Amino acid sequence: MADSTAVVDTRIDPLAERRRRRRAWLRIGLPIGTVALMIAIILAIAVYLSNANRRDVLALSDDLLTALDNRIAKEVSAYLDPSSRILRIGRDMIQDGALGNRQDLAINYATIVLNVVPQIENLLFADPDGNYMLVRHGANGGIDEKLIHTTGGPRRVTWIYRDSSGKVTGQEDDPTDDFNALTRPWYTGAATTDDLFWTGAYIFFTDKKPGVTASLRYRGADGRASVFGADIALDVLSSFLASLEIGRSGKAFIIDSSGHLVASPSGSVMVNQNGGDPVAQKLDEIGDPIVTRAFDQYRVEGAGRHVVEVDGQRYITAITPLTSAGHDWAVLMVVPENDFVGFVARHDRSALVLSLLIVAIAALLAVLLVQQGLRADHNGRLLRERQHALDRQSTAFATLAADATLFDPGRSEPPRKLTETLAEVTGARRASVWRLIDGGRRLHCDDSFDRVTNGHVDGLELHHNELPQFFAHLARGEEIEVADAARDRRTAEIHRVLMQPLGSRALLAVPAQYGDTIVGAVWLEDVAHMTLARDFVRAAANMVAPRMAQAAEIATVRATAEAPTVDDGDRTAVRHYENELRERGLTPDTVNAEIYSDIAVMVLRFTDPLAMAVRTSNGTHCVSDDIVCALQDVANRADIPYLKILGQDAVAAAGFAGGDGAAAAVVADAAMAIRERCIALFEDIDHPLEFRIGIDCGAAIGCTLGEGPKIFNLWGEAVSTANEMAASALPGTVQATESAYRKLRQDFLFRPRGRFYLPRTGEARTFVLASRL
Repeated sequence: MADSTAVVDTRIDPLAERRRRRRAWLRIGLPIGTVALMIAIILAIAVYLSNANRRDVLALSDDLLTALDNRIAKEVSAYLDPSSRILRIGRDMIQDGALGNRQDLAINYATIVLNVVPQIENLLFADPDGNYMLVRHGANGGIDEKLIHTTGGPRRVTWIYRDSSGKVTGQEDDPTDDFNALTRPWYTGAATTDDLFWTGAYIFFTDKKPGVTASLRYRGADGRASVFGADIALDVLSSFLASLEIGRSGKAFIIDSSGHLVASPSGSVMVNQNGGDPVAQKLDEIGDPIVTRAFDQYRVEGAGRHVVEVDGQRYITAITPLTSAGHDWAVLMVVPENDFVGFVARHDRSALVLSLLIVAIAALLAVLLVQQGLRADHNGRLLRERQHALDRQSTAFATLAADATLFDPGRSEPPRKLTETLAEVTGARRASVWRLIDGGRRLHCDDSFDRVTNGHVDGLELHHNELPQFFAHLARGEEIEVADAARDRRTAEIHRVLMQPLGSRALLAVPAQYGDTIVGAVWLEDVAHMTLARDFVRAAANMVAPRMAQAAEIATVRATAEAPTVDDGDRTAVRHYENELRERGLTPDTVNAEIYSDIAVMVLRFTDPLAMAVRTSNGTHCVSDDIVCALQDVANRADIPYLKILGQDAVAAAGFAGGDGAAAAVVADAAMAIRERCIALFEDIDHPLEFRIGIDCGAAIGCTLGEGPKIFNLWGEAVSTANEMAASALPGTVQATESAYRKLRQDFLFRPRGRFYLPRTGEARTFVLASRL
């Protein structure tokens, strides 16, 4: 079933709308679609070439890593194999008796070995009795010997120093040396096997250098088993690993099966553990998550090459056992994948940039084509709109010309047809005609039409003291056109006083000039068609200027208020409760309450209950709390005797003592102080002005009620009228009745607001309290 509530705009031609959409598609969609297709093809080619190049480069990287594995294995083998050969030759010579048991022959052999094989730091000899001999490089090409004797007397540690010719240059005993070869791993390991034994990485006792020891068991002439060993420093292997170039940032390590470092490119393979002797560092202690991840994968999957991902970065890892050195060593290499394929990505980006440059040129041409088409459509649309605007303006001029008395200076009715026509032709939310009076110190609104509410307002006045910036620019005959009146210093005051309460934002103000004199202005707020509105508004301002210049000046608000329509005494009598009592056949003696014939009442009303609970900028109070504190402070300083808070309303009153003529001024001053405080608070929390204030001067009734403690309550005409003023006031303003205006007009500045109906009084004028004179 069709929806009967659907709204159809009969002004739109469906066929024309379809043609417009088809034309827009051809002008915009076709060029954009072509460029998008080019981009898609280029991206597809780039992705394909990038993947292909990546596969080829990774295949080449496997060959590179294999070559590096072989190189490291050969280097390690070349570094360690001479030591193993030297040990086997020495063992065979000792067991065959070639060296005999003479110490000097063993020292000569060690000297030859140290000179021929530089990677050997020390040669070691130890027997089961704990006797020990160490031969190492000395100063200036000499040889140092360390001898420990444990048989045939007390334990003795002796150092003998020889020069390069073998001559003894010094000798000393070291009673503090507690070295025991029988407890060292190179001795205990070799004593249990006839094969060559390799220790793990450790710190040499004498030289305090990191290294490994290769040792062999041999039997002397007495048939007892002794151990012959060689200390091999690892710093050369670490330097070799540091010299390798594996990509841009790859690293290689030599490790044992338990994950301890044998050689590292950083050179540091030892750490102190629990304050004791240094021990070989483990891979997970160097703080490199990639190396740790690679070793964990090696323990699970075994040797080989793998790709791991850490923190979104891919790494190639390779672990290869070293079968020619040590019994459980392996080479671990880690290199970022981008070190191999990074240049592929860079080349891909370069190619992509060049391709996109072509696309950019094509896109630029497409944009120019689209702009040209859209400009043609836009110009055509502007021509149609301008023609339509001219037709509307011609119709408007005809409508204005049909009313012969519209611009007659002697006409007393507001120019309502003019403001309606202005709003209709320009699409403005509100159109107003303002006339300068009182020597240019006040702007009087002849008429204002709101297109949203379809209502007219006239009689409103703005004073020079309220809007000094705007009056200064208007006096110079300047047109004012602003999109945001609140942010322009020329119109910020107008926005706060008049536009913000009604919800408008943009303003076009065209001065009306008669000869060389500025006589008024025509305002448009929130214009829909600004470009097409200026000429028509200027023409309207020129048309209405003679009426403003030649019309009799409208009486000022003060003079109007002083007109003898109703005498003050008569009005007071009209609004006095004694008149109402007499009408009901009562006398004041029969009323058990105080009747105050002339009291000033102020009502503050919050229009948004949520705004009352919003915290202020310091975060310690809510808005309503600060305002109530301000009310109490103002009441204390002004000596206002009555202040009550009920829900969203606050009521203050003064003038309970008879003949207190200053009560109205006290309440008015309090209202302005509270208004400024509320404006500051709501601006501080960046919230609309959700408050209104009403003032009235008249009669009221009050008495004490309840049982201890009693409360004083005030009600009656002045209270209800002030409440009505607050309910109908513009947001953020103080609205006063005519009776309050009469009492305050000598000391305060007011703007006429319009007429308002009061119960038992009828229609009365209302005013907006602006400031103190």
